[in-house]
Amino acid sequence: MSESRVFRARALAQAHPFSPGAHRYVNAVVARERTSQPQAEIGIWAGHALTVGYCARRVTEAQPPEVEVDDFETLDACASELAGAIRTSGAEHLHHVREEEVIELLDEVIGGEIERRLDHWKGTVDDDTWRELEEYIAWWVVKGYALRAVETGATLGAEAP
Repeated sequence: MSESRVFRARALAQAHPFSPGAHRYVNAVVARERTSQPQAEIGIWAGHALTVGYCARRVTEAQPPEVEVDDFETLDACASELAGAIRTSGAEHLHHVREEEVIELLDEVIGGEIERRLDHWKGTVDDDTWRELEEYIAWWVVKGYALRAVETGATLGAEAP
């Protein structure tokens, strides 16, 4: 069941899955991360991870309403808040499917992103750096999931639409 969602999320990520506001947000994040990371490639990973996380959320939805949030700062703050809650199991009400299914889906998506982005670095970085890079990718996948949740009107204090 989760394999199907992972496949669908990855397939959707190949399309143009974003609303206009989310698209601008992802472009801004990638631009910022490319200049703030030691290598520009790492910043590009953030964009890919955001995209696949966003798509993971989309494949769990029925037909949610679109809530256009076009302000970068608002999107960033709300998505960060929700992503933090998702990572600590504090956002069960946000999910359209059982939380266990969301965790399984996100774990598989994160694992795939880590494999694609980091495998060629295996053995060339120390364990601490490896863990930091894994954490970086995981954060952006979960934040992409949270970005879509914000975009569809979810907040920490309200039921998901």
